[in-house]
This record gives sequence, C-alpha cells and structure tokens, in this order.
Amino acid sequence: MIIENMIKYCENLTPTDNQIAQYILENKAKIESYSMQQLADNTFTSKSAIHRFCKKIGLDGYNDLKVKLVKDIVNEKISDNQIDVNFPFNSTDSQKMIAQSIMDLYEAAITDTYNFIDIKELNKVVALLHNAEIIDIYTHAHNINVAENFQDKMRSIGRMVNCARSFYEQRCMATASKKNHVAMILSYSGRATFLPSITEVLHKKGIPVILIGRAGNNVMKSFIKHRLYLSDKENLRNRISQFSSHIAMQFMLDILFACIFKMNYKKNIDYIQEVISIVDDRKLSEEK
Repeated sequence: MIIENMIKYCENLTPTDNQIAQYILENKAKIESYSMQQLADNTFTSKSAIHRFCKKIGLDGYNDLKVKLVKDIVNEKISDNQIDVNFPFNSTDSQKMIAQSIMDLYEAAITDTYNFIDIKELNKVVALLHNAEIIDIYTHAHNINVAENFQDKMRSIGRMVNCARSFYEQRCMATASKKNHVAMILSYSGRATFLPSITEVLHKKGIPVILIGRAGNNVMKSFIKHRLYLSDKENLRNRISQFSSHIAMQFMLDILFACIFKMNYKKNIDYIQEVISIVDDRKLSEEK
C-alpha cells in the first residue's frame, strides 16, 4: 500500500499525526534527505512523535518511511498519464485505440489495487482461507462470474467453495454455516442490499467474514474484521461499465488463490495431476 493510502485509511490519527502526514505528503521528494530530527523540526514535533506516526500507519520506523516514499515517487511517475477508468474511450476512437485504452485501464486498475495491499492483512486472510474447511462466497450481479471463477480454481485443488446466486440461497447458506466455515463478501461499493442481514447472521454464528471492496469501504465495522481493498477510481454510477472494478476484483481473487495454492504447492500440483483425467474429459493428444 502506498504511503498516501496508508495515511488516508488509518483511523486513529491524532492532530499531531495529521500535522506530520500533511508535511510528508506535501514534501515527499525532500524526506529522503532528512534525518528524523530534521523532519521533527520542520513539523514542530519530536522524534518520538515521528516514530509513533510511522508505527501507527504500519511501518517499521523512519527508515522504512523513507524507503517507501522513494518507491511511491517512482510509481507515481510511471502512472502520471493514467487513463480515465470510467470513460476510457470515446465515440471517435478506432478499434485499435479502444484495445489500447482497455489494456491501459487494466494495468492502471491492477497497479492501483496492488498499491492498496496491506501485506499483514493479506497474510491473515490467506491463513483464514487456507485453514477453512469450507469457504462461502456472498455476492451478486457481475461479481458472480468472478466468484465462480475463484470457486472453479479452488475446486481444482480439492477445496470446497460455495457460491450462492440468489438472496434466498445466501440466507440459507449463512444460517447453515458452521465453525469450520469462512465467509467472503465481494462488494465493490459495500452498499449491496444483502450485506446487513447476511453479515449480522454470520457475526452471531461466529463466522469470520472477509470483505473485498473499494478502498475506504468501512461498512459494518463491528461485524466485518478482515478487509482487502481494491482500486477506488471507478464511479459507482457515472461510467460506461465496471471495467476497473471487475479486473481489480479478479486480480485480488487470483492473488488469494495463488497464495493458498503456494501453502501446499507440491500437494496441489500432485492433486491436479491425479484428478485431471477425471475432471477433464476432452480427448487431447499429448503435446510433444
């Protein structure tokens, strides 16, 4: 996650922290050459306040802050000419131009989502999903396709994943959940109508809930403990289509599958090779 996002979504910043944050964001390029004392002097704070601020936003310390800022500056230069994810092309564009625009949009959405990843939170989510006997996915509309793609990938390594399509099926799935289940909610906006009732049921049953949605999506705080954020550039209504949110959601679920797969890499490879002749009935000749 980039420094700006780490600050933006840190919920317990004090006035002193905000003072330090504002100075850092306005003087990113200068911080690399500053000692901790220089930054403290320039922000009218103290070295201990700088250290606390770094820890609060998820960094190991001041040196970690400087390294992160340098990386962020490099990434900002690369993405200076980012495409409009809501209207990536217009009526006068050629088909080749449209293809280029969609490619640029995908790259922007993936890069922005990558920059929102909190590695500590990702590790917790991967461990939860890896240890769960059953994963239940709650979503709707276009996210159903992405969810079922994840379901198919997980089934390919012998993992049980449920993905209910209707609200009735979702309510049945939630009420039937057991302690060996983990719930994943896919909602870019966090405003899906099924969210409140489903999350309340899951919370009462003690089911861990993971929400994957746009950054800043802090709905149902008391019920949802784990969150993975996606690029927040897409407008919820004023857009051509869900180009950005779709590819960002796909990217995040592919990351989760890859991380889970890696936990038992050889076992999963062996499983795929063992069952391929059963699940894939195509008559394919061996490639030479």
